Amino acid sequence: MPSGQTLVTIAGVIALAAGLWNIGIDLGEFRRITMGPSGYVFVLPLALVGLDLYSTLMNLSLNSQTIELNPFVASAIQYGSAAILPFVISYMALSQGLALLMVRVGKSLFGSRSASLLPFASVCAASSFGPFSNVLGIGVGYSTSAVYLLAGVGSSMLAGIVCKSLRSTTALTPIVIN
Repeated sequence: MPSGQTLVTIAGVIALAAGLWNIGIDLGEFRRITMGPSGYVFVLPLALVGLDLYSTLMNLSLNSQTIELNPFVASAIQYGSAAILPFVISYMALSQGLALLMVRVGKSLFGSRSASLLPFASVCAASSFGPFSNVLGIGVGYSTSAVYLLAGVGSSMLAGIVCKSLRSTTALTPIVIN
């Protein structure tokens, strides 16, 4: 079994090789959709990354009963500040890249109908589960099934809010799929 540091390095190299060729396209698309009327919603994955990492570190430091199950996060935390910065950058790029991909997927699957927002809203909901469960775990002091149930409800509510916020906008209309 490879060490956590090896796993993080391998995942980073694969992600870099897979996404390096279209960084300009993604940054241009990200800039364009964030300039729209509801552009702030498209920054949500980045905010959720920050909240997830911060709440994870807080939860691990405040609750001795809590362990991190994600091997990538656990390895980055174990190796300290030298591994945290590259991990944060790659986590932010992955999260925002996946969100942009889901905008394209929704547009290609559903056209201009409001259902085209579902893939992006689903990514936001999945990204928010970690922060919701961590914040609830900090509040309760430990993780229980009720914490995970409430985090799931909160994530589902966030998906609904994202869809509702974007439904009336025209920011998604001019997306060109290559």
